[in-house]
Amino acid sequence: MEENKKGFIAWVKAHKKQLLIAGISVTAIICIIIGLKNKEAIKELREALESSLSKTPEKLPESITIVQTAPPVVEEVIPVRLYTSPQEPFDVSQHIRNLSGGRHHSVEKAAEAAALGIDLLPHQTLVDTYTKCAA
Repeated sequence: MEENKKGFIAWVKAHKKQLLIAGISVTAIICIIIGLKNKEAIKELREALESSLSKTPEKLPESITIVQTAPPVVEEVIPVRLYTSPQEPFDVSQHIRNLSGGRHHSVEKAAEAAALGIDLLPHQTLVDTYTKCAA
């Protein structure tokens, strides 16, 4: 079986130019046959395109006025926590954490998240607000 496969590959490599010419010729013949069978539909399509092109104005207006208005400026205040040194504690708000190693959240955390309207995925948990002393 392996010998037949190698022989076929060698034959294809030896005749690749003839195979390419044959493939292009077959494709061209098929296109000609399809074109001849659909000659009327192709004529109708061409006439429709020509009529739609003739309806478009050939001359563009001499001047175009473009008015550009600036969008309204909306100022939004985003609270930013500046760098705090490790000695200064800061609060971390409640958030969802992805668990690693196939771990799952507890029943209590699932109930707490559900009460808040949060759907936890199997490998997520809800972390309570806490104070942190390191950045």
